[in-house]
Amino acid sequence: MGGHASNQLTVANALEIAKTSQNGQIPPAVTQTLERNIGDIWRRIQAQPSTYVMTQEEFAVFSYYRSRYDNNAVAQQAVARFWNHYQGESSRVDGARSSSSTPGPASPRGQGSSGGR
Repeated sequence: MGGHASNQLTVANALEIAKTSQNGQIPPAVTQTLERNIGDIWRRIQAQPSTYVMTQEEFAVFSYYRSRYDNNAVAQQAVARFWNHYQGESSRVDGARSSSSTPGPASPRGQGSSGGR
């Protein structure tokens, strides 16, 4: 009665496995699931570059791959939009605000002013 269902790998499970595999040995099925998902997320963002707001799960995956988009203005704006719309508990969102310490509307690299609006 194993706990691993290789045919039922969810994005959330794949992300958890990848994040806990700190030695870099991530199973191919996990990588494939996450790569497919980040591709879908990026296509959605590109289709609506100034309006698309990621879900919590999408943001968690996007944050996992954030180094791919470090110098991309569209990606930075998408992250800022997520934080501007996100109303939940920050500990529930993977990839917390390491590149943007405040949810400022147009400042993905905010200066830490606490208050937003």
